[in-house]
Amino acid sequence: MPFLFVSCILLVAAAISFATDRRRLRNGVFLVSAAVLGWLGLLLVSGNNSVPVLLSLALGLLLIVSAPVLAVFLVLNGLIMLRREGRSLANLLSLLAGLAVVAVPLVLAALQTAVPGLRGLTSVAALLAGYVGFVFVSYLVYSLIYSNLPPRRHPEYVVILGSGLAGSSVPPLLAARLDAAVRLYRGKHGGSIRALIPSGGQGADELLPEGTAMARYLQEKGIPANRIMVEDRATTTMENLDFSRALMERPDAPVTVVTSSYHVFRAAMFTRRAGLRAHVTGARTAGYFIPSAFLREFIAILATYRWINLGFCAALVAVPLAAMAVPLLSF
Repeated sequence: MPFLFVSCILLVAAAISFATDRRRLRNGVFLVSAAVLGWLGLLLVSGNNSVPVLLSLALGLLLIVSAPVLAVFLVLNGLIMLRREGRSLANLLSLLAGLAVVAVPLVLAALQTAVPGLRGLTSVAALLAGYVGFVFVSYLVYSLIYSNLPPRRHPEYVVILGSGLAGSSVPPLLAARLDAAVRLYRGKHGGSIRALIPSGGQGADELLPEGTAMARYLQEKGIPANRIMVEDRATTTMENLDFSRALMERPDAPVTVVTSSYHVFRAAMFTRRAGLRAHVTGARTAGYFIPSAFLREFIAILATYRWINLGFCAALVAVPLAAMAVPLLSF
């Protein structure tokens, strides 16, 4: 019963937090925590042969079987990323994650068996891995939920985030974002849109500002020049939003921000920090690109909340280490 009670409290907290602001990661943390504790509560109050117990056993077996499948998928995806996108740390993420799925459990199990004195440390490592896994699941689940939410209000402005040019040309990733903005402009609620704002400055390897190239692309798609407001100075997502907001006649006007599908939730977090009344929508991304991109976004979110995460990790480390120290202090 205590698990079910806490689960209900967390569900209420998730509902209140969601109603206050959809763009908070804590919404996903509350929701996943409530689901886990609620399931544990059902297991405790049900009999040994109950449906929840059988489903839990089936889920555990599925996780064991799927781990090597997931590892192989991530490794293959990493190799595809290296071949199509080039060698960089960001493109190595899915490959490294696939190797870690197999290597980390094997290394921990080997240390537990070979060096009994290290069991406490391996337990700490397992706790930290479990914490990171929990945060990732919370992020992934809520990202998928947020990405499928309809906007609460019709936008007056549509901000398109830049993602880099190929010289002076708009590459496929950026073209998908611009095409999504065009569909919004021509959609059934397009009449409320005052302007499209393509946003992006000029990188060292680019022949002109992204915003300028994006505006040309929009005009080629039939968007009138007087309905385009170019932002051509931004070099980060926060600058994209801040500089675009400065162009708006009403900074508190409802806005839709268009980015790639994998970047939707983190962009939404940025819009909250920028003080925009914004909904973020995602353009389609090549399937092979998504695993590495989601991992990159997750690492960036961990860094954004680094002090909170370090605090939780420190607590997870302190408890088992303190338990190990108690017998030593008694001598």
